[in-house]
Amino acid sequence: MSENEPHVSSDELRAALAPRGESRRNPVLVSDRSEQATAELVELRAALDASRDDAGELRGQLDAARADAIELRAALDASRGDANELRAELASVKAESRERRIGLDRLAGAGAFKRRAVIKDLEARGLL
Repeated sequence: MSENEPHVSSDELRAALAPRGESRRNPVLVSDRSEQATAELVELRAALDASRDDAGELRGQLDAARADAIELRAALDASRGDANELRAELASVKAESRERRIGLDRLAGAGAFKRRAVIKDLEARGLL
């Protein structure tokens, strides 16, 4: 044995390994309940029951919110369809207005003898 290593006698080793009078209990396995622990358990059970009640109420609110979202999406889709129809109608009105303007320009630029022919052409195309 070297001088740097600590020396432990056999008596010291026996004393260190000997069982002690009161051993420490495992807190998980303790079945004794104090009044404070019982009160805390009652509070925790009440909180658990309240949270379950709240969960049911929140589920109802969530279902209502989902139904509202579905309705809003349907309304949005309908609005988009209406907007597309209005855009198409606007485009056709603009085209018709352009044709009428061109026809009126032709009528204004036509001489006295050509006006009847221009008027007949415009009536045939439904612009007058």
